[in-house]
Amino acid sequence: MAAVTKLPLVEATAPDGAKSLWVAAVAQHQAIAAVAAAIPANHSLKLLSLRLTLGQKSVDLNPGEVRKVLL
Repeated sequence: MAAVTKLPLVEATAPDGAKSLWVAAVAQHQAIAAVAAAIPANHSLKLLSLRLTLGQKSVDLNPGEVRKVLL
C-alpha cells in the first residue's frame, strides 16, 4: 500500500494580482513562513484549507522544501 502524505498549500498573490499555489513539506503552522522565504517579499500569502495529497509514486519533497504547484 502506498504511503500518503497531506501537505499544506499556500496561495501567493503578486502585486499585479497574479496568483500561484505553493506546497511546503513542513507542518501546517510553518507553511506561510516557508513559502515567504522562497518568494519575493512583496507577495501576500494565504494558507488554504485544502492540502495536497502525495502518494508514494508522486514526486517526493524533502523536509522543509517548498515548490510551486502547476495546475
